[in-house]
Amino acid sequence: MSAAARSVGLSAGASSSRLVAHALRQPALARSSTRAFSTTSSASTATSPFKPTALAAFSASSSSSFSSSSSSTSSAHASNHGNVDHLSWDKYLQLRRSRRLAGMVTTIPTTLLAGAAAGSYFLTLEIDPSNTIAGLDPIYINAGLTLACTGLGWLTGPTVGNSIWGLLHRKNAKQIAQKDHDFYEHIKRNRVDPTRQSVQNPVPDYYGEKIGSIKQYRQWLRDQAAFRRKAAHGLEQDA
Repeated sequence: MSAAARSVGLSAGASSSRLVAHALRQPALARSSTRAFSTTSSASTATSPFKPTALAAFSASSSSSFSSSSSSTSSAHASNHGNVDHLSWDKYLQLRRSRRLAGMVTTIPTTLLAGAAAGSYFLTLEIDPSNTIAGLDPIYINAGLTLACTGLGWLTGPTVGNSIWGLLHRKNAKQIAQKDHDFYEHIKRNRVDPTRQSVQNPVPDYYGEKIGSIKQYRQWLRDQAAFRRKAAHGLEQDA
């Protein structure tokens, strides 16, 4: 019985040793399988066409292109808004003064050219003093036609000057046209009644043609107020 007991104890001890050794090998197998799985996953990720670096590069390029396009669009809108709206009253009045000056300057050459052309034609015609026109000597008729053509040249001078000025400032044509409309509305609201004028109290710049700055506009308003006071108090002089 003692020999059988020893054999049973030895077999039990051997089996328990095998169980302990198997249990000790399980964590090592788990760690090795985990390392193998992670190695396989990293290898498959490396061989995959949708690499993280490629995705990151694509997202970065997409975001940069979108931001650049949005910034260019916003800058374009801002520039367009600035071109349309950025024309101050002071700048507009300066442009208006230069336009009026251009019309006045071009009046000189148009008047001289019209007078010279008309005179070279009408005053060099052969005249028969015996043939009168409406009872008048033809020389007076030709002289009158020359003067009429000279006056026509004087009248067309501002139109020619304004046309040339408009060509030089055509990039601001829309803004200037809008400012012209607004300015004329201001003039209509603040100018005086012309029916109350007299020799002693003439209307001060009814159309505001001489206004070329904010200071001159304020002076124009004061002149309108002075006209109203004189008209209301029997043309009394201001103290």
